[in-house]
Amino acid sequence: MYETYTQEIMAEDVQDEVYIISPVDNPVCSMSRSIRATARTHQWSEDILRPAKQNKAVEGAASPGTGEKYVTPLENYCQIFTDDAEVSGTVESVDKYGRDSEMAYQLELTYGALANDEEAAVMGAFYTTTGPGVPQAGAVGDASTARELKAFVTQLDASVVTASSAASVAALESELLAVHGVCYGAGGNPGYLMTAPTFAANIGNMAYAAGRGRDIRNERRLINVIDLYVSYYGELDVVLDRNIVEIDTADATANADLGTYFLVDFNYAATPVLRPTTDWAIAKAGDSDVRQVLRESTFAVLNTKAHAAITGVSSASLPL
Repeated sequence: MYETYTQEIMAEDVQDEVYIISPVDNPVCSMSRSIRATARTHQWSEDILRPAKQNKAVEGAASPGTGEKYVTPLENYCQIFTDDAEVSGTVESVDKYGRDSEMAYQLELTYGALANDEEAAVMGAFYTTTGPGVPQAGAVGDASTARELKAFVTQLDASVVTASSAASVAALESELLAVHGVCYGAGGNPGYLMTAPTFAANIGNMAYAAGRGRDIRNERRLINVIDLYVSYYGELDVVLDRNIVEIDTADATANADLGTYFLVDFNYAATPVLRPTTDWAIAKAGDSDVRQVLRESTFAVLNTKAHAAITGVSSASLPL
């Protein structure tokens, strides 16, 4: 009997798809409006009204002459993000599953990786050689030093940033309300609460703190998630951002010990782009093709009190 086990040559059964689990996750940079940068240092200004006061004057009185207040200049530096894709002539020529061109496929992966790098620079914290992860502080750069954009949290006014010391979910919620209140009092109206997945559980557990309960009736579902948090100061859509967590530049692993909750008002957030993501061929040095991929951009917190942050949030599940 002739069987498949004795057949020497048969067609391969390989699905013509490539499945990638690694995510491209850059909600803050993509949700911020893109504007044009025209120099390596991008500048803008912010201003505030004077506090409200009892205001009354005698008829015919002279001008009060309170003087002028000048706007506050702000700036950030355009950072160059770059990588490359290289494939051999043979790989590009042979038939492949899931893709026609290996170079086009590798470029797609590299574009996604650069988007993650940009989000991590804006929202993440990188390990240094001397200590734990810290957000990028910004560097103007020189002939031997790469320019570095200032991370989101480093651009915020100190009044809208609080360091968490919460030992319970209720205490963490109190910190959230307090910093949201300060932001609101300054005129801010953030609409999003951005968090890394590692730190999202404590937000979900706020639903059970302070004696709250949920009526699940006869539903066969257990729900522990908050998509929308509503307080006295407004509504916050909860959005997960994988690139908020600290990243170890040595081995690209995440350190999930401490993180940050960001309250973001996208009306006051922008991504100035000096050079949009593009790629070009590098001179051939052998039997391979190389294309460099590059993007030059920065991030602008257009008003330093329009947003807020809670730093040092524990990834451990806090008691209610």
